[in-house]
Amino acid sequence: MAFYNDDLIQQLKAHADIALIIERFVPLKKSGVGRFIGKCPFHDDRSPSMNVNPQLGIYKCFACGAGGDVFKFIMEHEKLDFKAAVEWVAQESGFSLPVLGEPEKTEITEERAFVRHLNELAANWFENQLSLNAPALEYLAKRGITEEIRHEFQIGYAPENPSDFISLAAKEGFSPRQVVKAGLAMEKENGGISDKFRGRLMIPIHNLSGTVVGFGGRIMKENTKAPKYMNSPETILYSKSDILFGLNHAKNFIAKEEAVILVEGYFDLISLYQAGIKNVVAVSGTALTDSHAKILARYAKTAYLVFDGDAAGKKATMRSLEIILPHNIAPRIFSLSKPNGEKIDPDNFIREQGADAFLEEIKKASDWLHYLSIEKETESPEEKAAFVNHAKTLIAAIQDVELKRQYLNLLSERFHTSRSLANVRPVAPKKKPTEGNLLPENNVPQVAWNTLSGVELRFVNLILKNADLWKPASRFFDLDFIAQNLPLLESPLLEELLGNGLALYAENQTIDLIKLHDSSNPPIPEILEGLPEEIWTGPNAQKEFLETLLILFKRKCDFFCNELKQKVTEESTLLRLEINLFSKAQQKLLKESNMGRIDGSFLFQKILENRNLLLEFHNRIQEG
Repeated sequence: MAFYNDDLIQQLKAHADIALIIERFVPLKKSGVGRFIGKCPFHDDRSPSMNVNPQLGIYKCFACGAGGDVFKFIMEHEKLDFKAAVEWVAQESGFSLPVLGEPEKTEITEERAFVRHLNELAANWFENQLSLNAPALEYLAKRGITEEIRHEFQIGYAPENPSDFISLAAKEGFSPRQVVKAGLAMEKENGGISDKFRGRLMIPIHNLSGTVVGFGGRIMKENTKAPKYMNSPETILYSKSDILFGLNHAKNFIAKEEAVILVEGYFDLISLYQAGIKNVVAVSGTALTDSHAKILARYAKTAYLVFDGDAAGKKATMRSLEIILPHNIAPRIFSLSKPNGEKIDPDNFIREQGADAFLEEIKKASDWLHYLSIEKETESPEEKAAFVNHAKTLIAAIQDVELKRQYLNLLSERFHTSRSLANVRPVAPKKKPTEGNLLPENNVPQVAWNTLSGVELRFVNLILKNADLWKPASRFFDLDFIAQNLPLLESPLLEELLGNGLALYAENQTIDLIKLHDSSNPPIPEILEGLPEEIWTGPNAQKEFLETLLILFKRKCDFFCNELKQKVTEESTLLRLEINLFSKAQQKLLKESNMGRIDGSFLFQKILENRNLLLEFHNRIQEG
């Protein structure tokens, strides 16, 4: 499968401001130099725990562990795969991506563009027409639709005149044939073209990113032969099997609740949403599809299906079970009725009984096994066997191994059957997860911060954040020094982080912190994310760099001396005395530097000489 190359991905990552991207979803506040904080959207964050670092191009929540780059944030927050996240970031940050694979035909590109423009033109025009039509406004008021919700869903009105929109489109430069292509006009049997939607309340249908891709129209006149609802036909932008009405509004609420309520009608959804029940989507113009279920599985672990008692409703519910279960979503089924027992749709139920009553019905929802056992005859052994076999075909389709096991246990306990799926064919073929969906679990912190030396942590931060120190640090930690295998830092993780940074400098004459973050193995990136933000002036940075080296020299001398104490030989005692004298010399240099009595260039040369002496001590200890 064609994909964007890594160089392009890195360019986009460098181009995109992660703080601006995240701020589209989470309010951020400046925190220190070049950093921002905000409430983490991936857990119930009561105080700002998420740190956003544009310099590194990363975010990190120090409460729940969520973190990564700008693509990871969009993947997690918007429930997109990596490719879709790349394209989302590119669009939002104004970065041009090439077309993947074969060049797209010009006519297809043009059709996609004019259909999008016509949809937007129609949505705005319908909404404006509604404000001019008193009967339509009165109808919405009777249904209890507030002005706020009306605007949020861009509800509009299509006038009765058969050519109003075609005329408007013509003024904007679109031909009648293009309006037909967009699904907004249709060819008449006796020739000519007229508007498709006339005398209808208009509800735009959006894709996940909020682009208008189609419309649903509700007839205003009663007692007419025209269908009550009319939907857009499929177009280059609108595939009914891929679009769930309202998901662009509801996706974050679904993700928060980890549950979705599936309804049939536009006004079912709008009424629930207005009542504060916002984790709801509608399947309009088609039955629930595998593609719908795959999309919902990004957000929800549970799906609530409103059960309709007629034959068609039962058939649709059964089909929904077959579609939802293979995607590891647990279906729960419930029905709505008036106090007299008459069945009622969600829109009318909310208007008559309210949101609290609806939520109570949700609590009573049956798990799918219970629902299935009620709808299927299970009295005779033959009926029970047929029911069990059917239930097992549904269980066999579940991809999650543990979930499958739990349902088998449940089936066995309730209906006294075996836990085996031998010779059971899944009701729908299982699909292997694509490579893009196999994401590592990186949210668990792996660094024991309390074990890291504060001096060493500051030293590494100092070097990485100050370009003036990259060259002297590379001179000190040169290949000869590294080859001697004498770690100056006690922490192997900090030693590795510094080594990775200096290796980048040796290769590119710069230390790109984003590249360093992306090229390092865990848990090094987590350390990099946790480095404090601090600014040093040039002279202060150089002074601290040199003085820290002297401190590290002394610490290494102490380590050597402790090693030599274990050896009770005359040679080891003499070497220990020699190292003690060397250590005192480092302390003297440190004191003179602190008092400003020594030139930085001279001190660095002295440190390079003393580094060689330290290596000599190390080799003598190894040989002894």
